[in-house]
Order: sequence, then structure tokens, then C-alpha cells
Amino acid sequence: MAQNQTTFVNQKLVFFEKTKEEYGLVDLLRSEAKLLGKGTFGSSYKAELENGKIVFVKRLKNCCLVQEEFKKKIQELAKLSDQHQSLLPLRAYYYSKDEKLLVFDYMSMMSTLASLLHEDGVAKKSQFTWEVRTRIAYGVARGLDFLHAQGPSVCHGNISSSNVLLTNNFDAHLSDQGVFGLFMPNATLIVLNAGYQAPEVGYAYDVSQKSDVYSFGVLLLELLTGKAPLNAGIGKNKGAVDLPSWVRIMFQEKPIIDVFDKSMVQNYQEFGDQMVQLLQLAICCTFKNPTKRPSMVAVANQIKRTCSFKS
Repeated sequence: MAQNQTTFVNQKLVFFEKTKEEYGLVDLLRSEAKLLGKGTFGSSYKAELENGKIVFVKRLKNCCLVQEEFKKKIQELAKLSDQHQSLLPLRAYYYSKDEKLLVFDYMSMMSTLASLLHEDGVAKKSQFTWEVRTRIAYGVARGLDFLHAQGPSVCHGNISSSNVLLTNNFDAHLSDQGVFGLFMPNATLIVLNAGYQAPEVGYAYDVSQKSDVYSFGVLLLELLTGKAPLNAGIGKNKGAVDLPSWVRIMFQEKPIIDVFDKSMVQNYQEFGDQMVQLLQLAICCTFKNPTKRPSMVAVANQIKRTCSFKS
């Protein structure tokens, strides 16, 4: 990240309470940084510092909050992120007029769920068993349930497979939770992840707990089908469609086994009941009418019962 040093004038990271200050902004800028992806709110990097520590850095774009308001909101995010194992802990931030950085724990991440499903090829996908997929779904559902339990106005706001980060043991950690709140003064300029948006969501200020449920339903369909959320397939004389629509079309035209990721066909005899039940749950989550969608606590409990998770 060293090429951007001239834009950082205050040269100071702000660490949150209980976070050990093992590095500063200069160390971060001198690090070996690998671009992991570009999303709605900015770019994500894996940064390896000279002392060997690795951190996950989010460089925000088009965030125009004044410093005190930014500080207040980011402290709320940090407090939440440190309270649940399925959320990525936020450890520090940098604020200036032109640059805003968020620094998270790295946690030995293997990849994002998006890259594993759609980019990393057969070798890694062969490890992506039914048990692994359901554990990821349950981990994300529990993280969202925790967020929603903090109050009716608390939600993630930007759920997608690129914001689900996986460790080498396939433990799932959600990133970007609540980050949409840093952009609320410019909410009309922020269009959220295409393919995951609930029908009622146009911009960042429209997100809600029910729109989170819809986005989770798309994510669950992605895990079940192996398909990306947009242009999932071609329905008969219907052209390219989004993933929820494609699944509904397939129900009408094909055997149900054809809906699932081909790499999971061998699991159908043993786990067919679980696969169908989670498919039905995902469809319920993606109802167009938000009042008909289940709550995240109901979704997490259903996955737990269906797949016999202990906690």
C-alpha cells in the first residue's frame, strides 16, 4: 500500500479498546498488500506487515461523513464485531478528508465464499462438501441473527458471497456488517450488490432486517446451486434470470435434483432431505413480499434443526 502514502497526512491509526497496538499507519503503508476484491463500499486488501502480522484492510470510497460522526458510527461497529464469532473483528481505523481505512483481523483466511464457488476451480471445490456448505450457511445465519437481536434498526445491509470470508477450516466470518451506515448522507449514490438486493431496496437507506433475510436467501441458493446470483441460467423462452427466479423456473421444468450444484449430486442419496428442506427455506427467504419472509432467528433455528447442529 506504500504507493498511496502521500494521501495520508495525519499518519495515525486509531485503535479500539482492548486492541494491542502492534503497528502504526506507516507500517501498514509499507506492507506487502494483495488486492482481494472491489465491492460496493471500497476495496479490500490482505496486508502483511514487516513484523509478520497479517491484517485485512478495507479502503472506503466516497465516504463523506465528518470525523466525529464517522468515529461514533465506527465505534458502534467495532463493539458489535467483537461480540460474535461469525463477525470479522474490527481493530482500528484511519480517518482523513481524502482517505478512510478500516483494519480487521485477518484470521488465516483461505478465500471468500464467492471465489471458492465461482473462481477457484475443481481442486478447492472438491473440498466443498455438503457438511461444509451447511456449516457456512449456519455460521452466516447465526451472525445475522446476532446483529438483528441488537434492535429492530440493526442490520448488515450488504450481504453477498464476496463478504463471507473463510478460514482454512471453512469457518465463515461476515465482513462489511453495518458499513452502509457510514454512507447514509450519500445513500442515493450507493447501489448495493446486484443480485442480492431485495425487490424493495433501491439504495442504502432502504435496507432492513427483512432485506437482510432476502439477501441471505440468495446466498443460501448460491451455496445450494453453485450458481452466481445474476444470470443463473436460461429458462424456457425466458432469457437470463436471477437466481431466485431460476430456481422457481427449474421447479416447474426439471427434476429437483437438477437444481443442486452438480458436485453435490453424490450427496443427494444421503442428504437429500436436508438439501430439499434448505432449498425450501431459501425460497421462503426470497419471497418478494417482505412480510412473508421469516426472521433470521427462525432461519438459523431451521438450519440448526435440519442439519443437527449442536450450537
